[in-house]
Amino acid sequence: MFRQSLAVVLCGALVGTGCASASGARVARAAQPTVQDNTLIAEYVQRIPAGSKVRVERTNGGTLRGTLMKSTPDAVVVQKNTRVPEPPVEVPLSQVTRVTLDTGSSSVGKTVAISVGAGVGATFGVLLLLAAIFGGG
Repeated sequence: MFRQSLAVVLCGALVGTGCASASGARVARAAQPTVQDNTLIAEYVQRIPAGSKVRVERTNGGTLRGTLMKSTPDAVVVQKNTRVPEPPVEVPLSQVTRVTLDTGSSSVGKTVAISVGAGVGATFGVLLLLAAIFGGG
């Protein structure tokens, strides 16, 4: 009887809570203004070879992904990744918070493998709980 009760409680706990779907209280941190030295960003961007895929994060919160065309001590010129060709965008370094190389690490195969693994794990977990509820005599 104890095993069946424990299994029911565990099933309820699994169904009732979820990692991403938990609707508990969420605390958002206020954005704190930071002092930034644009000369460091300018030096870093000038060392990145033209033609590299980059991700430019702006002070207004926007992100620009594309190909680095040119970098100067005052601005970065990026060709956006779009289906329809657009003219290159020149972003002043005073509006840039971060520039990173865009490696494109997420792939469809990797996402499918993670999803299948999670599905298999959840299925075996439920089957084990059902076996504990109905199989233990």
